Amino acid sequence: MKNLDLTPHEEKLIKQSLRAKPPKNVFDHTFKGNLIRFGYFSDTHMGEKYFHESLWRSMIFTFQKEEIKHVYGAGDILEGMSGRPGHIYELAHIGASAQLAYATSMFKLGTNLKFHIITGNHDMWFKDKNNAGLDVGEELASRCKNIEYLGQWEADVILNKNCRMKLFHGNDGTAYADSYKIQKLIESLEGGEKPNIILSGHYHKQIAIFRRNVFGFECGTLCGQTRYMRGKKIQAHKGFGIIETWVGKHGVERLRHEFFPFYG
Repeated sequence: MKNLDLTPHEEKLIKQSLRAKPPKNVFDHTFKGNLIRFGYFSDTHMGEKYFHESLWRSMIFTFQKEEIKHVYGAGDILEGMSGRPGHIYELAHIGASAQLAYATSMFKLGTNLKFHIITGNHDMWFKDKNNAGLDVGEELASRCKNIEYLGQWEADVILNKNCRMKLFHGNDGTAYADSYKIQKLIESLEGGEKPNIILSGHYHKQIAIFRRNVFGFECGTLCGQTRYMRGKKIQAHKGFGIIETWVGKHGVERLRHEFFPFYG
């Protein structure tokens, strides 16, 4: 770089830019003690006719009964307006105003729970796909005091000094083998940056896997099999879950996972 006649400061900035990576959303949720308990859900698709409000209510009741305080959501809170042919006929709530109002009423059913959510591809329709610039995660957090918005697509959460969790929402199609996507996600993470736990949304599957010392979970869905999914022969694993993990100085020493399936 000397022959470019750069100052030392300019050289430093260039070297830093070459090592630069996309910015991360990192949140410190440090739990007290070594036992960490939380609930999870994903892909509610509120606004879609096949969203199960009864399952949402059952989830809230279960978390309250189990004395869960923190709940993590892995994206696609709203259904959005995808624009695919015939999609509007699948909607129970049409447009951003109607879907946001309905979702607000649903989250307010669990005022004693703290929801930590990211947004996914269906949520992002209102911001990116129709270029309206509306971030529905920010809007929901402004309406509901029990929502913390963690950002778009993914976020890292510090559960304690020896345990980190990633929330992730995919943006591609389903795979022939249910476990393929969560396996590839874990494999794609660089060494030294792997979390201890991943909560992944988008595929509407419930998967629990341990790979590369990462506990990976596909979080299922609270939305039934839509006409689009049926046409693509894609199954919906309906339900929600609770994770308990004991963390020591080397990370996760023990983990217990419960999934609450729904057959309605």
